[in-house]
Amino acid sequence: MNTLSRTITSRFFIDSQNYGALRQQWSALINSDCRRELTAAHHLLYLAACGKDWRKAFTLARNQRKLDNGAYIGWAMWRTLSTIHWSRDATELLAPFAGTITPEVLEQIRMLLPQLNAYAYQPEQFADRQWPFDAYLVPEAIAAHLQG
Repeated sequence: MNTLSRTITSRFFIDSQNYGALRQQWSALINSDCRRELTAAHHLLYLAACGKDWRKAFTLARNQRKLDNGAYIGWAMWRTLSTIHWSRDATELLAPFAGTITPEVLEQIRMLLPQLNAYAYQPEQFADRQWPFDAYLVPEAIAAHLQG
């Protein structure tokens, strides 16, 4: 699954006003000087909370010399997913969202995001903006229940 349905993302928020508050908070952050303090993990977390395909925010280097010298293993996507999944203290990760994304929502998002290993894939698998994995892990039984 590459995007989340409204049924799934609505579980992240008490009501539509909370979703609107997240979008307003993000807009305020992006249009302020605070945007320089936002990390790739913040961007991915926002996109996931909105149910968007977060993979589109990442582009793998195409230069073979860079790939030969570690650009693939050092790709920000791998580090960002690790940050989301393995941050011991969620306070720093959630701070910019000013309460619009709670620790409970972060846990729900963590369950939906894949835990990827860079060594399980090859750079060639990402050619032409193709992705060898889905953006979200939603078991079919849960997806059918949520959609139906």
